[in-house]
Amino acid sequence: MPLDERKRRILKAVTHDYISTAEPVGSRTIARRYGLGVSPATIRNEMADLEEDGYLEQPHTSAGRIPSEKGYRFFVDTLMNPQELSEEDVRQIHTALYGHRQMEDIVHESVRVLSLLSQYTSVIVAPSITHGTIRCLQLIPLDELNVLLVLVVDPGFTQSRIVETSRPLRSQEIARMNYFFEQRLSGIMLAEVGSSLVGEMREEVTDEALMSEALNLLAKGLKSIKKEQVFLDGTIHLLSQPEFRDLSKVKVLLNVLDDERVLWRILNEALGRSGMQVIIGSENLHEGFQDCSLVTASYELDGQVIGSIGVIGPTRMDYERVVSVVEGIAYSLSALLSDSRRH
Repeated sequence: MPLDERKRRILKAVTHDYISTAEPVGSRTIARRYGLGVSPATIRNEMADLEEDGYLEQPHTSAGRIPSEKGYRFFVDTLMNPQELSEEDVRQIHTALYGHRQMEDIVHESVRVLSLLSQYTSVIVAPSITHGTIRCLQLIPLDELNVLLVLVVDPGFTQSRIVETSRPLRSQEIARMNYFFEQRLSGIMLAEVGSSLVGEMREEVTDEALMSEALNLLAKGLKSIKKEQVFLDGTIHLLSQPEFRDLSKVKVLLNVLDDERVLWRILNEALGRSGMQVIIGSENLHEGFQDCSLVTASYELDGQVIGSIGVIGPTRMDYERVVSVVEGIAYSLSALLSDSRRH
């Protein structure tokens, strides 16, 4: 049965109050703070009905009530009014994102400002570097049997890996390898550097022994390059929430946050659904996330989704604030990437 207007206003008031105070909310508090024009007794009866219908619950033996997951879901889908970002919020986003040229720096700043403005834990999945073009690939000697393979991929990601050589290499040999890589690989999409291209490159070389070593180093180095990157910031914000005073909950949650593959999977599952997503409590299927909510959005380049951003917080999350911040940063990221492509 749909909620009537009075029940909606009471559910909204309880949700706002509990998000703000983290304390169960009583009928007298609602009557005093929210001016609904009805008595505490009437509010108490309505709250009892909302509890019976599954929108509110009563923790322990407290007289106050808090929103259930069903209550939060109704609030997010129907009742909330996302806050408009302040001029200061917009300034911070603009300063963080537009002060950098390298995509890697932009992503680092985005996850930092997302955590700062939301006051929760933020996470960003960066664009897969396999879709970028190789700007530079170089070998740098470290010692007799180890070189550092440095890969720079547009729109501005750098990765490096230590690779062991099969024999000591002279500086002139490394210089020849680097020249060969520059001539053959600059401007090629990283995803194209597979076994067929390496086979073609083997057929082109005249100094077979040296270039075979170069291609072996290339294959070993690229094999360990991370195709997807996840950036996390602001874990301390999550741990400061009263919901996570339970050390056993914190331990499980930290294990999830420490596993980059799990975070990548969680955000990419969210990408399977269009637009802004709010996933509440047990809607998260991953163990350790059942006490959390996740607000996610994708960002685009030329109309194609290339990454996603998200905020992780307790189910008692300030959804109206977080949705606006996530949406604002996702929009700014998309706009910045499109501008950089045009220039």
